[in-house]
Amino acid sequence: MVDLNRRRFLQIAGASVAASVLQESIARAATIAPSHRTGTIKDVEHIVVLMQENRSFDHYLASLRGVRGFGDPHPAVLPGGSTVWHQSDGHREVLPWHPGDPALGGAYLSGLDHTWRGGQDAFHDANYDRWIPAKGDLSMAYYQRRDLAFHYSLADAFTVCDAYHCGFIGNTDPNRYYMWTGWTGNDGKAGGPVLYNDELGYDWMTYPERLEKAGVSWKVYQDEGTGLDAAGYWGWTDDAFIGNYGDTSLLYFNNYRNAQPGDPLYEKAHAVAPRPATARTTSSSSART
Repeated sequence: MVDLNRRRFLQIAGASVAASVLQESIARAATIAPSHRTGTIKDVEHIVVLMQENRSFDHYLASLRGVRGFGDPHPAVLPGGSTVWHQSDGHREVLPWHPGDPALGGAYLSGLDHTWRGGQDAFHDANYDRWIPAKGDLSMAYYQRRDLAFHYSLADAFTVCDAYHCGFIGNTDPNRYYMWTGWTGNDGKAGGPVLYNDELGYDWMTYPERLEKAGVSWKVYQDEGTGLDAAGYWGWTDDAFIGNYGDTSLLYFNNYRNAQPGDPLYEKAHAVAPRPATARTTSSSSART
């Protein structure tokens, strides 16, 4: 088996041949007839939630026809009267720009500041005028259809909602707590509020616990990495091919950490996909943003 590093994997995934195969999979999915039994929400059997991070809607799909994006008729207006697209670096205005790499979909773009402090600086008391000083020129870069063929094909085939915003202007974990629970312990109890990737162990209620009490089935799909416990960094590794990137944030709540085999919280939140025998098992405690 050829050992592919992450960058090479992305290059292959972004190649035209691979993109055509992915688009064919979308076309096949679109041909599956819906199961109309009652014509109501009761016909929905499964809901799958995938959460990406460190990307905005405009970064991915602002140039898609029909969405607000760069064609928003009512964009935010800066204190000086220009639209929010005119960001100053202190010397000149930086408008949204498309990097010239012909293989941009598989290129490496360095990460930006995602901290609470950096986010508040860019937000600047609702003036939205310090994105460049806070996060750099790349905060104004965007992809086009040729860069993200699979994503644009998904958008063409299915419904796109263009008013997505992060729940929390800051790091990974607090945003994922918003997804799992609706807040970050804002009342100062049960270990909150959480502003950073502290992962200390928390005690407020999560949505899966509510589903369990209501008799609604649920399950987390993930790879275990080197272990879904503190010794295995809760699934985080520096190997792009294994682990959950430490982002099954249910595992940062004490009820899940303390759950034992046989407990629904253990069986469903610690569930793992089998790891290939050839997978590497290096681990790291490096922080995410």
